[in-house]
Amino acid sequence: MNAPTIKDVANAAGVSAATISRVLSNPDMVKPATRERVLQIVKEMNYQPNVLARQLRTQTTKAVIVIVPTIKNSFFQGIISGIGVEAESLGYQMLIADLNSQPSLESYYFEAIQQRQVDGIISLSANMTKKLETLLNDKYPLIMVAQCVPDHTIPSISIDNVAASKALMTHLVRLGHRNIAHISADPKQSPYQDRLNSYISVLEEHNIPVDNELISYGEPSIKGGYDQMWSLLAKKKTITAVFAAGDTMAIGAMKALKDQGLRVPEDCAVVGFDDIDLSAFWEPALTTIRQPKEMLGRRAFQKLLALLQNEPVTGGQEFLPYELIIRESCGYFL
Repeated sequence: MNAPTIKDVANAAGVSAATISRVLSNPDMVKPATRERVLQIVKEMNYQPNVLARQLRTQTTKAVIVIVPTIKNSFFQGIISGIGVEAESLGYQMLIADLNSQPSLESYYFEAIQQRQVDGIISLSANMTKKLETLLNDKYPLIMVAQCVPDHTIPSISIDNVAASKALMTHLVRLGHRNIAHISADPKQSPYQDRLNSYISVLEEHNIPVDNELISYGEPSIKGGYDQMWSLLAKKKTITAVFAAGDTMAIGAMKALKDQGLRVPEDCAVVGFDDIDLSAFWEPALTTIRQPKEMLGRRAFQKLLALLQNEPVTGGQEFLPYELIIRESCGYFL
């Protein structure tokens, strides 16, 4: 049996093919009673719109690509979830480009973008955003989320990493800590650079010497945090607290401390960043900065959609609110 056409659906519903098209693409433009009747018949006949024909007619794909450094990081998963919810509600598909899992596909993603196989881009990678900016020359809708590209006009959405990191460090200092280590990832990435700068800034503001031997870089993962903490402990320097630039690294650091026979927070306090789901259930529960992950994703898609619809969008960075979540891993004020 041949698949039903839009004319078949129109005849069954007693309306024009144009009305069927409006119901499926712009339902608010159709009277509720007509819309409900059409949707019921579409369901009964199992009608599938000709997506390729729509793309040729409108020069749109109703698809966006989300470029993520690594899908393994649950923080990014939260943002992707927010993008997906917003995209689906507006009839868009979301394609995910996982750079960490398949970095060799970078050229494939560039080719797909240049051939307009997607309508717009949401990037969670500052490095990729810089490449895209050069490649596309401002001719393609591009939004940055969770990171920013300094001195660029690409619209971006994130929290204020500098202020949030200062809040964490200030909390540790007020608890009496002076020997605070910092474990982080690639300092060329803007969030990690911001967190490092805030770590140094708060130490200097409180006349605490900055010891470069207490600053470490590695993979932004549980194993990365574990390895960095192990290396810091091997230096036999006094460390009473650790500011990890991500929750996964913080959890790894706590495991390394435990394996060395040290207690958290009694022997060494630990704080993280992002408030991934595991942070509240780890033992002890992790003090961290809560980022509004899903809202970051939803807001990023909303901003991209505005660009797609040729609405004015202010360049530069938009900040969403963050929250300092104090749990057992660093203790509380007396």
